[in-house]
Amino acid sequence: MDITQDFADAKFMITGYDQDCVMINNAPHYHSVLVSSDTLISPWQVNKISDLNESNLNEIFQQQPEIAIIGTGKNLIFPEPKIIALFSQFGIGLETMNTSAACRTYGILVAEGRKAMAGIIFPNN
Repeated sequence: MDITQDFADAKFMITGYDQDCVMINNAPHYHSVLVSSDTLISPWQVNKISDLNESNLNEIFQQQPEIAIIGTGKNLIFPEPKIIALFSQFGIGLETMNTSAACRTYGILVAEGRKAMAGIIFPNN
């Protein structure tokens, strides 16, 4: 018996990743992206975690996901406390993790039908 995940409700899925590329619906993106099941912002104007601010996070805040996942590259880098506080003010959970974990977690959450967004950060290429 074949068992496959059904992503029928998701318009955008992360289908692969490596250190300098994320695949969304099998198309490569070599720059930072912001993705949810129905939204893709590519490129996302964030090149490092310290670039995060209310302006470039506005799309997340407008969509009001249950959880936002920020992939910070090979290593986990936490955002400044004021950024964490912004997510709290908007009632959105925030998880920061390395990019590979962020991509896998996004896929699991979307497959479960959860309202999640992922911001995958790559240095300016």
